[in-house]
Amino acid sequence: MPNYTDFKPYEPFLIETRRSLHMHPECGFDVVQTHDFVFARLREMGIRTIAHVGKNSLLGILENGAGPIVGLRADMDALPLTEANPDLTYRSRVPGRMHACGHDAHTAMLLTAAKFLKDHPNLWHGTVKLIFQEAEEGPSPGGAEGIVASGLVDDVACFYALHVSPAFPSGTIAIKTGEALAAADTVQITLYGKGAHAAYPHLSVDPVLMQAEVITALQALVARNLDPTENAVVTISQVHAGTTHNIIPETAFLEGTVRTFNDATRTLLKRGIEDVVKGITAMRGGTYDYKFTYGYDATINAPLAAADFQGVTECLLGKDRFIPISKASMGAEDFSKYIRHKPGCIAWLGTHHDETDGYSLHHPRFNVDENALLSGVVVLAGVVIHGSKQSKGEHA
Repeated sequence: MPNYTDFKPYEPFLIETRRSLHMHPECGFDVVQTHDFVFARLREMGIRTIAHVGKNSLLGILENGAGPIVGLRADMDALPLTEANPDLTYRSRVPGRMHACGHDAHTAMLLTAAKFLKDHPNLWHGTVKLIFQEAEEGPSPGGAEGIVASGLVDDVACFYALHVSPAFPSGTIAIKTGEALAAADTVQITLYGKGAHAAYPHLSVDPVLMQAEVITALQALVARNLDPTENAVVTISQVHAGTTHNIIPETAFLEGTVRTFNDATRTLLKRGIEDVVKGITAMRGGTYDYKFTYGYDATINAPLAAADFQGVTECLLGKDRFIPISKASMGAEDFSKYIRHKPGCIAWLGTHHDETDGYSLHHPRFNVDENALLSGVVVLAGVVIHGSKQSKGEHA
């Protein structure tokens, strides 16, 4: 295995790449400039096999003889958010667009890992599929679906990805083995009643009352219908009804999110939510429309892939740089699409050094400690090198 110091000459490329991407954020599937930037960098490295997937995703293929086929993923899209870091020299140049989730860092780390592997063919063998993905932040179904559906990753044995996080100290690698991130589905409910003057509620079928009862009843759905050892969330986060103080409206609208970790719980809640709505509207004399939209699947980190990340981290960065996570997150990631297809693992790269990089993901003042990013490159390249040595029965 290489040493951490072997990667230091690549740090200027890494930082320059990340800052360039940070200044020119693009959202969703409309990442044309980012696509072209990544394509040019791959070409400069001498990577000639590059597939264009979906609308603006890229899949570069780095081949080095017979051996394992590994998939490394980086997302490329930003968020519709105005950056609030006025003193940052490389702040976003695009109003209303910002890399507030670290995808600029993810793309830069994967490009740098690819450059290192390309320059050091003596350290590994096999094939690396370099996945640069659009629309991780949506719109649903996200960019991973098109890449998996393309068939271009069917031969991948294992997928790996990193996600920066200010929740962990700079340069650490944190992993939750097994259930790591939840499935994220959307529920939309429209309640139909009968409007009336607010002074004469007995003449109405009040959808606002039904709305309140539905919201309250849904909180008991998880508490009284699931095994207490199961994790799930049902949150109604958007409500609309009425136009003024003295009119009972005809309709009310609710929208929310459902977070689960397995298909059985997902199905139970999908049906249970409609049962609640159906019962309340029937009792009050109203009707309803119900829509349950499947979003990202649960992210279940495979134990062997998590162990690969841990082993490489402890070998190349030090045992004190690995953090095992005991609790799953109710957040979601469309990396789940890859590891529902084949085994894999996504790990957190800690980026919190001081107060300037302690803001949460999706915050307008979010930033990362750039000193952490080389550790991400080391780990991404390391799992490729480690895997190729294991396939030959060598010691990493």
